[in-house]
Amino acid sequence: MRQLPPLDLRSVKRQIEAWPLPRPGTVVTPAHSARDDGWRVQVFDSVHDIPADDWDDVAGPAAAPRSHAYLAAIEASGINDCRFFYPVVYDAAGRILAQACVYTITTDLTQTLPAGWQPVAAAVKRLWPGFLQVKITECASPLVPGHSVSIRPGAPRAALIRRLGRVVADLARRERSRLIVFRDFLDAERVDVDALLDEGYNRASNMPLARIRVRWNSYEEYLDAMRSRYRKDLKRRLERVERGGQRALRLERFAERAALWAAQVATMYDRSKSFKRERIGVRYYEQIERIPVANRMVLAAERDARTVAHGLVLFDAEHTIATYFGRDAGPPGNEWFQLLNEVIRLGIERGSRYICLGLGSYDAKSLVGAEFEPLHCYARSTLGWVNWLMRRVPDRMARPELHARRIFRDDDAAT
Repeated sequence: MRQLPPLDLRSVKRQIEAWPLPRPGTVVTPAHSARDDGWRVQVFDSVHDIPADDWDDVAGPAAAPRSHAYLAAIEASGINDCRFFYPVVYDAAGRILAQACVYTITTDLTQTLPAGWQPVAAAVKRLWPGFLQVKITECASPLVPGHSVSIRPGAPRAALIRRLGRVVADLARRERSRLIVFRDFLDAERVDVDALLDEGYNRASNMPLARIRVRWNSYEEYLDAMRSRYRKDLKRRLERVERGGQRALRLERFAERAALWAAQVATMYDRSKSFKRERIGVRYYEQIERIPVANRMVLAAERDARTVAHGLVLFDAEHTIATYFGRDAGPPGNEWFQLLNEVIRLGIERGSRYICLGLGSYDAKSLVGAEFEPLHCYARSTLGWVNWLMRRVPDRMARPELHARRIFRDDDAAT
């Protein structure tokens, strides 16, 4: 057995006295308060307990879903049974080195069962409502694809990510959550985030992110850059929308119609046959309007003086991000396509580096020039045998069959 070094009680006393008292609403446990290389960790249970300027200074200008304003809006939105936590790593001078948003959410894992098992799962749930209802601890940007980890430039990224991995695991144990997930990281981010593998996490795939890399100065340039067949197809679709009398509106003020937006999203939620979890309501739109106007907008499709569909969009210094889409009940028209096209037009006008179109509907998104970027998740359980099992289950979310079309004439030069 390895012999431990003698305990220096005077040194321990000095360190304890140096720790500042936590702000109200702060969750501090012995595991969370330990120090590494002069670091101190606190876990807050509200983003309001952290100064917005301090938080945004680390998040940076190109991180709308990790901004203080966005997280404050989501925290107040009442999403499902979510509880939010914010682990923050400080250096010896009290500066934030790393931070993240973490939340617990109950998830119905019967949705992941094969179709043939669904009737059996439904019968079991009638007798046992909690069957495969799992409380998951997620470190992620809530309600949008993307991670929630922000690290101060120049700080040791891999070491800080490992530390956050330990803190979130401790938090999950305290919250009696058996599954921990860090999501969603792009290929280029893996070089640092793979440090979580040293903490017992297992890497897996999420669905890919559909996004467009902007290299045009105007929407007209975007159209002109397309190969002829795709440009003609896009214009035919837009002409069909115009003949139907449908137009797209850009709304900077939208909270007063929150009930309509929530009802339209509920229509899509109830009809969806894919994996679904977060159910958003009126408070979501009311709170999102509190975000600075430069960082959010609702795009609405109007036909016959009726608002028949909408999509919520976020902005930051580099991204235009499409989030929730909803529409009225009834057979679908061209609402989704028109709003998708408007997101692209808006992203180009704003000079975004990327237009992020989210997950799913890959075939349709490839027709407007989206590429598919792999997203990686890191998961572990507080149960050892579950970790053993996760390492042996095939990565079923990976989709190597997805290939972006060659929409633009410069695609050949890029390869």
